[in-house]
Amino acid sequence: MTEARWSDLFTWALLPRVILVCFGIWLNAADSLVTTTIMPSVVRAIGGYQYFAWPVAAYLLGSILGGATAGYFAHARGLRAALIAASVPYVVGCAMTALAHSMAVFLIGRLLQGLAAGAIVGLCYVAINVLFPPTHYRRVLALLAGVWGIATLFGPLLGGLFARGSDWQILFWAFVVQGFVFAGAIAILVPDRADASEDSGIPVRTLALLTFAVMANLVAGVAGNLALSVALLATTITFLFLALRADASGRAHLFPRGVADPRDPAGQGYIAIFLLSASTIAYGLYGAAILQTAYGLSPLYAGYVVGVEAMGWTVTALIVAERPHATEGFWIRAGASVAVAGVVSMIFTLSSGSLIAVIVSAAFLGGGFGMFWAFLTRRVQELLPADEKTHGASAIPSVQMLGTAVGAALCGLEANALGVGHGFTRANVLSAAVWLFVCAVPATLVGWFFAWRIGGTEMPVNAAVSSR
Repeated sequence: MTEARWSDLFTWALLPRVILVCFGIWLNAADSLVTTTIMPSVVRAIGGYQYFAWPVAAYLLGSILGGATAGYFAHARGLRAALIAASVPYVVGCAMTALAHSMAVFLIGRLLQGLAAGAIVGLCYVAINVLFPPTHYRRVLALLAGVWGIATLFGPLLGGLFARGSDWQILFWAFVVQGFVFAGAIAILVPDRADASEDSGIPVRTLALLTFAVMANLVAGVAGNLALSVALLATTITFLFLALRADASGRAHLFPRGVADPRDPAGQGYIAIFLLSASTIAYGLYGAAILQTAYGLSPLYAGYVVGVEAMGWTVTALIVAERPHATEGFWIRAGASVAVAGVVSMIFTLSSGSLIAVIVSAAFLGGGFGMFWAFLTRRVQELLPADEKTHGASAIPSVQMLGTAVGAALCGLEANALGVGHGFTRANVLSAAVWLFVCAVPATLVGWFFAWRIGGTEMPVNAAVSSR
């Protein structure tokens, strides 16, 4: 068999397909990064400061639900029909956010965008198996990772350019146009029907219980009553527990059986992913607002300073990508330690007035994830039982997004308790800059502990050989 080359992807036959799957990833990556930059402008225009964290959590919740159902609909309706169907709520959601004059409408639009974007991303990964020969999978996946890097660079730029006044609405209309273009390209490039995944059904009970958990967590942040907030947080934990039990006993699974078992080596990895994702979202969520209000930065520059975290992830991921398998445990432990250092340092740097110090902390946050992410997720998959490897692998982004959604909701609760829910002032954002990260430290340390544990796990000989 002739070895595949990069140039083979840039032929008339394959290049349009490469562009299509990259475009699908771009819609998700750029949309999520741009919105973080423009959210301070959005709440100034339509109100809803107390709900500042909700659009991020709603988008992530939608992404979990959409991603979990993508494979099923690809099998049941065909890849082309599933992709076009996912494009419709994306366009509608973008139009709703562009037209929104209240936070309620904006939130519904973000939820629809998350549902559609999660499904589109999942379906794009299905499309790789349908549209490309197996010899090209690795390079196509590398290109999709590169799309995130591009979005990291251009997302803050786009957000900054359209963050003034009501210009942010133009940005969402631009995504409406891109959604229509994507749907049109699907109709031309994707085969009419492709049963590309096993029909495993949809874990309806699990998804419903997770939805209730995230919603209870969100409402806790704006309850305005300490006793009610505590009760809602307890409800969140209860629903998360019930979701895991329902998933373990159901015919269709979103998670592997040991996903939350601290005694299970793979479970330790999932717990680390959940906690580290939850405890580091504060910077991406409130960083732009803090930098604009306390540092006087424009939305453009604030977006780029926040984007340092994602850039750090991309750069370090590329640097360590070719490290030998024997060093995998070292990079997991080192990366988790660097991420913890980033969280702890943010307690002091984000409120210090030193932009250089903030940038260094942000680079630590993202750089730590870039160091350990590929090795940790690969090790989790290697440690899964043979009959759970497929949905265990697909559960990794779901666990990450669930952790981020829960973390975003908790950040909203903490920020509102500090007065941010009544509007941004220099005093309350500087207070939030400290306490958001102080409150994140316990979860970060527990996440680090489990990352350290899985980093020292002795791997089966066949797993070590197969991953070389």
